[in-house]
Amino acid sequence: MAIMGYNFAPAMFLLELNTQCSLAEHAFNRLKVTATGWLGNATPEEFTNANSPLEIVSWSTSFLSAVAVIGKILFPGKRKNPIPERCQCLRQLLEIDQLPALSNFAVRNSFEHVDERLDLHLRDFTQGSFNPISVTEKLPSDALVLKRFDPRRLAISFVNDEIELELCMTEINEIKSRIEHAFKKLQGPPVKLWEA
Repeated sequence: MAIMGYNFAPAMFLLELNTQCSLAEHAFNRLKVTATGWLGNATPEEFTNANSPLEIVSWSTSFLSAVAVIGKILFPGKRKNPIPERCQCLRQLLEIDQLPALSNFAVRNSFEHVDERLDLHLRDFTQGSFNPISVTEKLPSDALVLKRFDPRRLAISFVNDEIELELCMTEINEIKSRIEHAFKKLQGPPVKLWEA
């Protein structure tokens, strides 16, 4: 598909979105397979899929990183111009308005700014146990769990902040389904991401 030279910038953003959607999907599929081995009723075959908690947090971090890039490309958060202009233009190009799961930055920010979250949660921590990584369906009531993967609900949490992976994947699939149509629009008149 030929892209007009004046639409090079939006084409590069669409390519990056497509890449990040594929990275998120890859991590999600790995987490979905490994989750079955962590369920209480796992069969012996499913149990062989149970990766270590460290590997699960690694795939969770990969998923959140891709979601973060997608969110930053499409939603400005508190960032100032010209970023909001670019985000709005790309959402219009994709014909997408709201993506509540992908625009929620709480868990992602906790993983990225773990030192600040540790300051917040450990300052007044005086009793109970502390678990930096956990793969469990139920949150222990007497422990501060930093990073947790819930294999039944396919959810990633950081202390009290949580994100459900299937909700994110629904929105990621919506983006992916619109990228090809958005590329076709780039064969026409200029799409300006930023005002001159």
